[in-house]
Amino acid sequence: MVQDDFTPEHDRDASQNEGDSVSSVDAVAEPVAEDTRTPRERAMEIFRTRSYEGESLRMGQVLRRVRETLGLTIEGISADTRLRKDYLMWIERMEVGDLPGGGYLSAILNTYARYLNLPEKEVIRVYTQECGGVEDVRHDAPVPKIGGIAPDRPKWPLAVAAAAVLALLGAGAVGLSQFMRQEPELAPAPAVVAINGGRESLFAGTETTQRPVPKNMPLELYAVRQGWLEVRGADGTIFRSRTMAAGESYFPRLNAGWTVSARDGGAFEWRVGDITVGPLGPEGAEVFSVSVDEQLPRAAEAATPAMAANGGNKASR
Repeated sequence: MVQDDFTPEHDRDASQNEGDSVSSVDAVAEPVAEDTRTPRERAMEIFRTRSYEGESLRMGQVLRRVRETLGLTIEGISADTRLRKDYLMWIERMEVGDLPGGGYLSAILNTYARYLNLPEKEVIRVYTQECGGVEDVRHDAPVPKIGGIAPDRPKWPLAVAAAAVLALLGAGAVGLSQFMRQEPELAPAPAVVAINGGRESLFAGTETTQRPVPKNMPLELYAVRQGWLEVRGADGTIFRSRTMAAGESYFPRLNAGWTVSARDGGAFEWRVGDITVGPLGPEGAEVFSVSVDEQLPRAAEAATPAMAANGGNKASR
C-alpha cells in the first residue's frame, strides 16, 4: 500500500507542469476579431453614424476622419481639386469665418464631398446647420413647409399690387430718361481730352470708377510677413484682431462697410486670387480704418484681363 501511494518526484513534477499548461491555455484571451471591412466601408460608417471610436463628431470632423480612413492627405486633395490647402483645413476645423463669402462655403463643401464620394447635399445641409451658415442652408437645403399655417387667400390682390408697382417703375423710368436726355449737351471741350487716350486725361479716372465690380470678388488681405491686423464691421464688431503669420490670408466681407487697421501697412497686400492689387499701407507705417469697399474699384481694374495684357502692375504669389 505504501508503494501504491508513493509517487516519484519526477512524476509529480510532470503532473504539476501539465496542470500549469492547461491553466495557461485557459488564461489566454480569445483573439479579437479582425476588421475585414474595406477603408471605404469604414469611412461610410463614420459618415453614417457621425462618430469615431465612440466619440460624436461634427460634420467637419467627419470629413477629416473619412479622409484619414481613406488614406488621403490635404496636400493630395488640394492638388487634385485645385482647392487651397488652408481652405480644406478651415473646412475640417469648421472655421468658416476665414473663408471668402458669397457662396464659397457651399462650393468648397460640394467639391470636397464629391471628392470623398459622399452625398454632397447631405454634407452641405448638416455642415451649414452646425456652423450657422443660414444663407447656405436657405439656398442649398430649403426646408419644406409642413401643413397649412393659415387658410389660403386669393392671389388677385397680389397681382394687382404687382401691376401697380410695375406701372410706377415704368413711369419713373420714362421720367428719368427725359431728365438724362440733356446729358450729351454737356460734352467736354475737345482740348481737354488727351490725344493718346492715356491716364493723363481728366476722364481716365471716370472710366476706372465706372468699371463694373464683379460679384463675389475674392478680395483678400495677404500677409507678406508677420504682422498685426484688426478687421471691424460697420457697427464696430471686431471680426479679427491678432498677429497673422506670413502667408496667411483673410477675406473681409465686401459692400458691408468693413474697415481694416494694421501696425505695419507694408506687411499686408490686397490680392484677388494670384493678382496683387497693392499694399494695405506704407511700409512700416500704421494704418487705421482703411475702407474695404474703397479697394473694390482698384481690385476690379487689376483683375481685368485687359489690364494684364497691357502690362498692369500685378505680382504673383
